[in-house]
Amino acid sequence: MTPILKILQDEGLECLPCDRINLDSLRFEEYRDAEEHPAERAFENPTLGQSKKHVPNLPPTVPCILQYFLDGSRRTYKIADLILDGRFLPVVAGQVGVAVMRRDDQERTRLVPERSFCRFKNLLAFPDRTSESDLLTLSDAINKKARAKFDLVRYTNKADRDPVDLGVARIMSEMQDMEIAVVQAMARENLLRNDSLLVIDGPLRFRKNLDVVQFRNVIGLSKSFRPSFTIKKGANRQDVGAITSHLDFAERSTVFRTLEDRNVIGMWYLRIRPKCQMANPLQGTIKLECFAVEPSERENGIEVDRIDCVSAHILRQRNVTPYKTDFRWASHIYPIFLAETYLKSSFMSDTYFRGLF
Repeated sequence: MTPILKILQDEGLECLPCDRINLDSLRFEEYRDAEEHPAERAFENPTLGQSKKHVPNLPPTVPCILQYFLDGSRRTYKIADLILDGRFLPVVAGQVGVAVMRRDDQERTRLVPERSFCRFKNLLAFPDRTSESDLLTLSDAINKKARAKFDLVRYTNKADRDPVDLGVARIMSEMQDMEIAVVQAMARENLLRNDSLLVIDGPLRFRKNLDVVQFRNVIGLSKSFRPSFTIKKGANRQDVGAITSHLDFAERSTVFRTLEDRNVIGMWYLRIRPKCQMANPLQGTIKLECFAVEPSERENGIEVDRIDCVSAHILRQRNVTPYKTDFRWASHIYPIFLAETYLKSSFMSDTYFRGLF
């Protein structure tokens, strides 16, 4: 089989090799949500009389409504530089995957039967100066001669952005499209109901081009958030860090309204670990999101009982913890951790993947 860089050169591209580095291991950022949309007002019905609320305990006899847990994962690499029309632009490669775990009536967490909602894809992101016809030619050559199959996509180059970041973002977009497709498939099979919710790792605000009705029973869970992000406006402005640092164990913030692609989202913050066991005041706090679907919800806010119910069931998922196996353990729930572990163990190793080029 032929190395991919050799294939690109044989197809007439001026392709320069570079250090094939895993871009996801270059730097660590504790708080990643840097582009959160404005949240200007409280969004629950009835409105809380204060800024936080204790989440009531659920009796152990109450069955869990959180049945499915979805995670998407990626590994990205800069593998070459191209000289196109006098520009020096990178080619970014990636492995992406989506997995769904199910928690059964005995509270055992396993992959869905026959991995029916698990998807994997290898990607190559080329700059948009590569034409669509050239991309089709390259795709045909790579998938005939290389040791692995790849989908080829294009990223749009922008003067004020690092092209490597743009290539990574394009691969992330493909992963999010895979997540949306899995949710839509589960909704079509009537697996997502009021007593059978799906928890997605990450925010809902990046999930565009979707029918929110299919996402009625989907909860977004973010392990990290930007503490300097401002909520509300005018004299009532507060940073998220100021709100969440005052939450005690099993307390949640009020729900805030935000928009994404004309869809209305309610977001709130929940502390799932006691402060006395944390290294800093924000550790052990997560962000939760759900879509407002019904007209009454979109107008008046999400019912308090729904928010309390989801929060209470999330709290029941806080143990077992992946303590010491993941630096984000305090914000993890175990089924999501298992889905992520499965995905990462299913990817080709860095050494093998880099060897494809």
